[in-house]
Amino acid sequence: MQVAASSKKDEPDVAATLVKMGITNLLLRRFEGALESFREALSVRRRTLGELHPSTARVYNNIGCVHVEFNQFHEARGAFEAALQVQRHALWSDPRNGPLRFGTSTTLCNLGYLYKNQGLHHKAVAALREALELQESVLGKHHPTVFGTLDALAEASARNNNCPEAIRCYNAILIRINSTGKGGEMTSEQRRASAIALYKISRVYLKQKDFDAAVRKLKEATFYARGLGDAGLEAKFQTEMENVKRAQKHAPNAKRRE
Repeated sequence: MQVAASSKKDEPDVAATLVKMGITNLLLRRFEGALESFREALSVRRRTLGELHPSTARVYNNIGCVHVEFNQFHEARGAFEAALQVQRHALWSDPRNGPLRFGTSTTLCNLGYLYKNQGLHHKAVAALREALELQESVLGKHHPTVFGTLDALAEASARNNNCPEAIRCYNAILIRINSTGKGGEMTSEQRRASAIALYKISRVYLKQKDFDAAVRKLKEATFYARGLGDAGLEAKFQTEMENVKRAQKHAPNAKRRE
């Protein structure tokens, strides 16, 4: 879950203090105290700024995060959707507002996470796709937050049985990682991220029973792991490769590439 930080502009000091207290309690896993502080802040914001103010939406988002910690998913969904309704209204009036666009993407990511864990994968895909578009417009295509959302969208797409979209998302991550290497050289972090993305692609191909493609991606992932000198990661990929090959032998309808 992504908590929305307080903005100091046009916010009453009392509400801002309550939001800070809520975030502190949330980070300390004092969830009851966090919920109480956020609810008080929401009351102040609604009374002083109105229901449709972006600052009100941020508190709704934070309340939703607390409900998730309590496993109160119905209440969390209601809070996130209330936040999104306010943010959409504000975006209609000020569509180029960068902080507002990013705040809206935060709420959409939280909804996507919630939908995914409720098995509503089609809703998760829609929310994460919209979040990705907003984040890219504010942060660009190579920001770590954007990478995280792209990865979440790939996973949600695979769970929604849209394997081609999942593969496109993972390949987009690989392309963006490769394009950020300085002087053509990749950092260890970039190599590890590439290896993991390739492994995830292999899992999607395995879901499609395209065993040859799955093995090919695992070989590529193993190459990166070996370059890192990570014996544990390399062994994991090699074990997975053997599992895929065994599964292929027992799958009469397996796809094979000529």
